Amino acid sequence: MMPLCLPKEINSLRYFSLIAILFIIFFVICMIIHASENGLKDGMRSDLALFQTGNKAIGGLSIFIFAFICQLNALEVYNELYRPSVLRLTLSASIGVFLCFTLYFIAGFVGYADFGATVGSLSALQMYNPIENPLMGVSYVGIMLKLCVGYGLHMIPVRDAIYHVVGWEVHTLAWWKHACVCTSMATLSLIGGLFIPRINLVFGLVGGFSGGFIGFVYPAFMYMYSGNWTLGSVGWFHYLSTYVLLIVGIIAIVWGTADSIYEAIVSSS
Repeated sequence: MMPLCLPKEINSLRYFSLIAILFIIFFVICMIIHASENGLKDGMRSDLALFQTGNKAIGGLSIFIFAFICQLNALEVYNELYRPSVLRLTLSASIGVFLCFTLYFIAGFVGYADFGATVGSLSALQMYNPIENPLMGVSYVGIMLKLCVGYGLHMIPVRDAIYHVVGWEVHTLAWWKHACVCTSMATLSLIGGLFIPRINLVFGLVGGFSGGFIGFVYPAFMYMYSGNWTLGSVGWFHYLSTYVLLIVGIIAIVWGTADSIYEAIVSSS
C-alpha cells in the first residue's frame, strides 16, 4: 500500500482508481452469478431479516457513517479539478457517491441473500472459495488493488494535515522527507492491521467517532460559525438542516462508538 501513498496529488492515482473500480464492478457481477447458482437457486431464503433492532441496528449505524469519511478528500479533489467550481465538485461527488451506493447495496443484499445470517459474524469475502471459483480469484486480486488505492486516497489528506501542522508545503517538500512520512504512516497502519483482531471494530470506531465528527459535526459547526448565520440570512431549510446534521452526528458519535466498544468487550469475554 505504501507506493500509492507517495504521489503528492490525488490526480496521480486516477488510472489506478479507475482499474480498481472496474474490478469492484466485476466482483459484484461475480457475486450475482454465485448467488444465482447457490443461495438464490431456489428463490429467496426464509431466514433473511430485512430489519434489525437493538444493538445490531446501532452497530450498522457506525459502519454506515464510516462511508462519510470520503469527505476528507473534498478540498484536494476541488483543487485538482479541471476548471474547479462548486457545481463541478457537486456533480463529481454525486456521481461517485451514487456509484458507490449502488455497488455497496447490490453487494450487501446479494451477499446476505446468498449466505444468510452467516455474514453477520463473517465477511462475505470469507465465504467464497477463490481456488474453486477462478472468477472470484480474479476479483480478490482486484479487491486487494482497490484496498491499496483506497488507502492511498485516505492517507493523502491525513499526510497533508500533518504537513500543515508542522508548517510544510507538500509541493515544495524534499522528496526524502515526504517518503519518510509516508513510510512511517504505512508502517503504523501495518502494525495496527496485524494486531487489531476484527475489521468491524475498526469500521465501528472510525465510523462512529471520526465519521460522526468529520461528516456531520464539523461541517455543521463550520457553517454556524462562518459568520452571518441567522435564520433570516440562511432561511428555514439551511437553518434546520444544519441542526439536523449536528444532531445526527452526535447520535452517531455517542451510540456508534459505545456499541463498538461494547461489541469488542463482549467478543473478547
